Amino acid sequence: MTNRPVTRGEIVQAVKSERRRTLALLRPLDAVRFDAPALPGWRIREVVAHLITLDKATVLGSELVVVFRPMHSIERWNDRQVPRWANRPVPDLLLGLERWGRRLARVFRAIPERLYRVPVPTFLGRAPLAMLIWSRVYDEWIHRQDIRRALGMSDEDVDVEPAVEFLLAAIGIDTIHRLRGRPGEVVLSAKDASVPAWRFDLASGTGGPDDPSGPADVRISVPAPALIMAASGRDSFDSLLAGGTVSVEGDEELARSFLGAIQIR
Repeated sequence: MTNRPVTRGEIVQAVKSERRRTLALLRPLDAVRFDAPALPGWRIREVVAHLITLDKATVLGSELVVVFRPMHSIERWNDRQVPRWANRPVPDLLLGLERWGRRLARVFRAIPERLYRVPVPTFLGRAPLAMLIWSRVYDEWIHRQDIRRALGMSDEDVDVEPAVEFLLAAIGIDTIHRLRGRPGEVVLSAKDASVPAWRFDLASGTGGPDDPSGPADVRISVPAPALIMAASGRDSFDSLLAGGTVSVEGDEELARSFLGAIQIR
């Protein structure tokens, strides 16, 4: 990742790629597997229904406003919408996932490139529209891992770069705001992902790709899948630290404070 903004084409391609991977995971499953518990109160069916209903809300202009609401409001909205799809036959779920995903990608591509840079209200606070659209890549990656875990599969450890890139950029908007004014420079890297580490200057509230030659108060390295799943609240950074999954060089207290403030959900 570089200092340049991510482009519309890159975001649209990533959105389409994530949906293809989700469909490839689901299509070979027997219908009974869709009833496996995936999240508290949600089976795999509900996870799929969530993806479909959010796609539909984004595509339909009359419901577009939902995507600009705070995350807790979106979650309440989803609790009302998901049951409308969750118990449909599996072929209908797969067809809905494919069709609404395709329509969503067309909508994202139709938005003029210049509008991707316009600040809008998002669940991260005020941020460029690109971040709101890009978040769909992160959300889909996480929900696919929810499905994989429900099926007894391990988290994906390949092709995680688009989700990691979004997460690092989101930390630079949301997390750094939570810690702004505290002294310290933190470098965070996603281990085994071909994404440059990011440096976050807490005092100035700025962040961006790291200059490895510069000093830092702490350097943190986390395997990419573990980083995303802890940031999303599926796992905890405290557990990762206790288990030695997180590598910390420098100020450990600052590292714990920084990781504890990451809530990109």
